[in-house]
Amino acid sequence: MKLHDDSAVTGGYYVFLVNDLSAPTDGGDYWVEGIAELESFVESSQWEIEWVE
Repeated sequence: MKLHDDSAVTGGYYVFLVNDLSAPTDGGDYWVEGIAELESFVESSQWEIEWVE
């Protein structure tokens, strides 16, 4: 998963999903309207998130 702050252009955030970070073969994306919706989206997903830099 990668989050992209697009608030300057669309006013929201993109959430990009892939099945494997090192060699993705499948994925998709979501757009949420603001930070509150983003927080709710991530919380409701119940994902186990591993943060990478």
